[in-house]
Amino acid sequence: MTSSIETKDCDSLDEFWECISPIGDFFTMQGKRSKFIYRGQSNSAWELVPKVYRKDVINKYKVGMWETLKDYPGQAIFEYVLLSSFMNYCDSRGLPIPYDSPDFRRYFQFDTITREHGVDSRSWPNDHAIPLMALAQHHGIPTRLLDWSSNPYVACYFAAISVITDSNYNAEDRIAVFGLSKNGIPEFSINAKMPGEPRPLQHVHVPGSTSVNLAAQGGSFILVYNHGYRGHEFTPNVSLETKITDRSMLLKKVTLPKSLASELLMRCDKFGVSAASIFPGYDGAAKAALEGMLTVNLRRP
Repeated sequence: MTSSIETKDCDSLDEFWECISPIGDFFTMQGKRSKFIYRGQSNSAWELVPKVYRKDVINKYKVGMWETLKDYPGQAIFEYVLLSSFMNYCDSRGLPIPYDSPDFRRYFQFDTITREHGVDSRSWPNDHAIPLMALAQHHGIPTRLLDWSSNPYVACYFAAISVITDSNYNAEDRIAVFGLSKNGIPEFSINAKMPGEPRPLQHVHVPGSTSVNLAAQGGSFILVYNHGYRGHEFTPNVSLETKITDRSMLLKKVTLPKSLASELLMRCDKFGVSAASIFPGYDGAAKAALEGMLTVNLRRP
């Protein structure tokens, strides 16, 4: 973890709640209000690593012939294969693909991908691929995107929920809510015609119509670039923190003991944030009911 990131370790729920408040004083930048987005993690020691960069995920899914693609372009092709498979299943069930067009379909063919990204992966993902990548990420496909929310209480929910569903957690550990200032991080634009030199980070916001869950969660994404040339072995576990070493003030973190996670979830529920609100529909309502029972049972005296 980058040591220069401003961190606030809270030992009470009230202190934590004040810190993560969007009208509080902690998530500011150089004394001024800034537009922050938030991410919750169930372990404060974990770095912000996109799922498809994690070594365990690569070992699990990059198998067979794809396992031989160990360089940077090979990693891009592996990611393309995951997205292409997701897209094909969407097509087979009549599910729409965001920003679909004949141009996108011509680009998103194996021959085109290997021609454009098979020697130098710096232009991966192309602007054509990013909306599909965002949709896939939100539905469980590992990508080089990190999920964020405009609502800090949604981040609290995701930070705390795994604690109450995991009976083996260590109460000495801490959960965390990260706040990332969007100041200075370029926005993804679907109107870009040609891919330029990739930036270290890019903020990706797609229309709420892409997914009802995404809209309910105030969701957006941060694209963490990790690129290189053919023959250069891909580096796994690259984190967001490594991309802002010269601008560490963009990222802040608030932590809370895991023993207070159930109380945090109960407070979020009182403020209207639960599985029922962030997963609209019957499944979300059922999930909220079950989680509510676990939360009450695990509440500390």
